[in-house]
Formats: sequence, structure tokens, C-alpha cells
Amino acid sequence: MTSPTTAIGRYRIMAWVVGTMLIAVFVAIPFQTVETVIGPIHGILYIIYLATVVQMLVVYRLGFWYFVGMVVAGWCPFVSFVVERLVTRRLARAAAGYTSTPTFESDLEP
Repeated sequence: MTSPTTAIGRYRIMAWVVGTMLIAVFVAIPFQTVETVIGPIHGILYIIYLATVVQMLVVYRLGFWYFVGMVVAGWCPFVSFVVERLVTRRLARAAAGYTSTPTFESDLEP
């Protein structure tokens, strides 16, 4: 479980919330009255999501293309779930000391 007290935890929570709300907005398009309520809520949540993205860039020093992917993820349905998973896997590998080249120490690990 991700803790909401860390930058990555806040980002993961907001990525799932914004992704779910974006799907709800697209489902509510045929229902005009529902869309007028859900649309602004998604807009406010997207701004909060952008704040968590900026915090992730500052704390974890992510690159420009990660920033672009994370911003666009709030525009396209289902993309926020994929991008969130890619970013958290990258940060987990970096935290675990993953190297792409084999070393003697990594050969000893199961």
C-alpha cells in the first residue's frame, strides 16, 4: 500500500482518481446534466494532479518526457493508469539499485 505522506503516494492516488474521473466524464457525455457536474470536478482534480506531478519532478528528478507523459495522462482515458505504473516501476528499480549491466553482485541475487 502506498502511503499518502510521500510524493509517490500522492501521485499514485491522484493518477487513479483523475483517471477514474476522466472515464466518468466520457461516460457522462450523453447525459448533459451529469456532465455539467462531473466535468468541473474532474478539472479541479486535474489541477491537484498537476501539482503532484510537479512535486514528483522536483523530488525524484524525472526527465522531460516523463513530465509530458504524466501531463497527457490526465487527458486520455485509461492512460493515467499505464503511466502511473511505468513511473512507479522506474522509481522502484532506481530505489533498488537496479543496473542494466550485469555485475557480480547482481549475479548472486536470486
